[in-house]
Amino acid sequence: MKRTIAALLVAIAVVGGYAAHCWQVRHWSAWAAFTRTFVQADGRVVDRTASGRSTSEAQAYALFFALVANDRQRFERMLSWTTNNLAGGDLKANLPAWLWGARKDGSWGVIDANPAADADLWLAYSLIEAGRLWQRPDYAVIGRALMEQIKTREVAEVPGLGVMLLPAPEGFKAEDGSWRLNPSYLPQFQFRWLASVDSQGPWTAIWQNHLRAMRQLVTRGVVPDWYEVLSDGRIVPDRKTGGVSSYDAIRVPLWVGLTASDRDRDNELLAVMRPLAMLLSKLEAPPEKLDYQSSSASGGTPIGFSAAVLPFLAMLDEDSAARQRQRLKNSRVDGNLGANPHYYDQALGMFGEGRDSRRYRFDPDGQLIPRWEKSCCDWPF
Repeated sequence: MKRTIAALLVAIAVVGGYAAHCWQVRHWSAWAAFTRTFVQADGRVVDRTASGRSTSEAQAYALFFALVANDRQRFERMLSWTTNNLAGGDLKANLPAWLWGARKDGSWGVIDANPAADADLWLAYSLIEAGRLWQRPDYAVIGRALMEQIKTREVAEVPGLGVMLLPAPEGFKAEDGSWRLNPSYLPQFQFRWLASVDSQGPWTAIWQNHLRAMRQLVTRGVVPDWYEVLSDGRIVPDRKTGGVSSYDAIRVPLWVGLTASDRDRDNELLAVMRPLAMLLSKLEAPPEKLDYQSSSASGGTPIGFSAAVLPFLAMLDEDSAARQRQRLKNSRVDGNLGANPHYYDQALGMFGEGRDSRRYRFDPDGQLIPRWEKSCCDWPF
């Protein structure tokens, strides 16, 4: 009898420990804090530090994070809000407007209907991957329709460079024949994935043209937020912003840090960006702004920037990575980064810390591998 009771107690302990492990694997505290702070019950992601606006980028990023967290109900609500409020009720027919918020007349709705190509790619990616991981072909159908719209409306032949992803359908070709482009809109892992799911598409050509532009433009590891291709084919830092590297460009080392390499596929921007790791090794935290020409730093040190460079530094300089890891840990307040959390900081944190803590990764083809898929039981949380 005593042996039976003892065996039962051991079994209970084992099961309890296993359940606790499953909870730890599945419960993502950063996602819980993000949704508590920024996601309404109806699925709208609210940027409370920018007049309560919502953007297609925020909706797209949050859908990806929900997939990583295996949060199916919230994914559905966010998708519904995005469809109904940014895409006229049909994402299969319409790319989403990039900006929604308070209008001048006091009403709330779309403020700028021009789509944002990076958000559109993340929406397509998250929907098709959700279709695969959750066995939801309806999501994949929407994602593939978005992909077709991107090819039709946001891809163009740029003279002197070749076929490229435009930041949006309108507004990025100037009257003088120059084109304005954004380096942070093209994660390598995403373009590998696009080429694998749409082998007849322009994705490989776009990536090769982007890589050629970056090799010409980025000589000290500092990527400008924007650059231009002039009418004569020259690639220069953006004349409007003066080549500053800041809130857009910080995503370039982030995407490099998230890109896997293997025998057949190099992380091709890693060599281009390597001098940035050397520069950051001399600083306590990534600066808000870097000058493209001189590499001089200015502004503050947004906490989200530490998260953005964390996977990148982990590839090249573990001491620098450890310093940013500790800074992030010290900044946590009620699960968020900082006492007054900013949406963009938290989004960068979800990407960077999520990868660093092995919450998810991308395989060499760019396919998402969330921890919940490979770990243990499929219990809800």
